[in-house]
Amino acid sequence: MEEKEKTWSVKTIAEIAIFAALGYVLDMLAGIYSSPLFPNGGSLGIAMVCVFIISYRRGFLPGLITGLIMGLLDIADGFYVVSGAAWYLAFLQVALDYWIAYPLVALCGLFTRFIKKSQNKKQMVLFIILGCVVGGLAKYMSHVLSGAIFWGSDSGSFAWSFKGTNINPWAYSFIYNIAYMGPDIVFSTVVTCLLVWVSPKVVLPEKNIKTIAQETEAK
Repeated sequence: MEEKEKTWSVKTIAEIAIFAALGYVLDMLAGIYSSPLFPNGGSLGIAMVCVFIISYRRGFLPGLITGLIMGLLDIADGFYVVSGAAWYLAFLQVALDYWIAYPLVALCGLFTRFIKKSQNKKQMVLFIILGCVVGGLAKYMSHVLSGAIFWGSDSGSFAWSFKGTNINPWAYSFIYNIAYMGPDIVFSTVVTCLLVWVSPKVVLPEKNIKTIAQETEAK
């Protein structure tokens, strides 16, 4: 009970709000300069860093909620849905691209227990990288599924339908989404790792900061 109360302290709730708002702003700014490159959605940015940080600091569930808020804010700002889509397909697209994609990034928080048990800085960074890659790939697969469903739809009203062509919608979705998600994952992972080196307390629990300090003194 005590651990549960600690997890959902006022400080944690405030951090969720701060990181969700910051992530939304970063995502919005990325969309401004990326829209000409990715007319069907997607952007080059580091918004995932916000979900990475809150997930490592507070765990999977706070990270999931932060990602969900970011997705809801994106919808409020405007979202891309293929014109003429059946209502259930439009709903599924919104769910995969907004309600599910960013919350999946919080899967990196599952590595928090390993980060806390790390004996040195190298181990910490390794688990942070693994967590970032897992969270980023989960988000990527959500976008891939969304794209494959819509680009592969039999509905003639879909402007981006591949009906009558030799292009596999799954292959196109994999390629299109990796074009921006690949750099996103790399940039966000690098920024998160740099934060660990420059200011560990921004990302890591207090116990791990002491571990880093002890390792530095030993050298």
